[in-house]
Amino acid sequence: MNRTSRILSLSRSLSSELETHHWAFGGIVCNPLSYAWENYERFIRMSVREGQKLMFLGMNPGPYGMMQTGVPFGEVDAVRNYLGIDGEVGEPAVNPPLKKVVGMSVRQHEVSGRKFWGMAAAYGCAEDFFSEAFVWSFCPLAFIDGRRNVTPDELPAADRDYIDSVCGKYLSEMLAVVDVPIHAALGRYAEKRLLRAGIKDVIYFPHPSPRSHASMGFWDSGEAISLFRRLVSEA
Repeated sequence: MNRTSRILSLSRSLSSELETHHWAFGGIVCNPLSYAWENYERFIRMSVREGQKLMFLGMNPGPYGMMQTGVPFGEVDAVRNYLGIDGEVGEPAVNPPLKKVVGMSVRQHEVSGRKFWGMAAAYGCAEDFFSEAFVWSFCPLAFIDGRRNVTPDELPAADRDYIDSVCGKYLSEMLAVVDVPIHAALGRYAEKRLLRAGIKDVIYFPHPSPRSHASMGFWDSGEAISLFRRLVSEA
C-alpha cells in the first residue's frame, strides 16, 4: 500500500472510530470525513508527495472551513480556486440549524483558511507548496453549540480524554507514514499534541484564527511565509 492509500485508510479508520463515541458534549458533532469525503480524498491525493520536508498540524474543522468543504483550513475560495477542488458535499447526520452545512455553496469565509492558504499561495502554486509540505488536522470533527464553534479543548473532560487518546493514536501512525523532518504546529493545541506524540523539536506557528488577535500580525506581515521559506530551504 502506497503512502496516499495508507493515509486515506487511516483517515477512514479514525472517522469510523470517532463515530462510535457517545459524547458528553450536548451540542452537534459534525464529521466531514463522512459527508465530505469526496473533497477530502481529492485533497489527500493531490497533497501527498514524495520528498516533502514539513508537516503542518492543525486542530479541528472550523464551521466555515473544513466543516463545509472537507479540506483542512478549507476556506471555500481557496479550496475551489487555489486547490482546484469543487466536489459534492452531503449533509451531516444532524445539520446544525444555526451553522448549517451547505458545502461548496457556503457564503461565509473562514479567516484562518484565508490566512493559511494565502501563505501557501505566496510560496507558489499548489503543486509547489505540496512539494514541500503536508497538512493534516488532529481531530476531524467539528463541535457546534447553537451559534458557537466549540474547540476540542473546551469539551467536557471525558470527551477531551477520548479525543486525546484516539486522535493521538492516529497522529502517531500518521507521523510514521508521512515521515518528514520538520513538524509545524498551527497553535498551542496542535503543539501539545505533537509533543505528546514524541516530536521533540516542534516549530510553532500562531493559529491564524480571528479568536487570536495577537496572531494576525504574524500572518499579515509576511512573517509566516518567511518562516516557511526558511524552514524548507534549510531542511
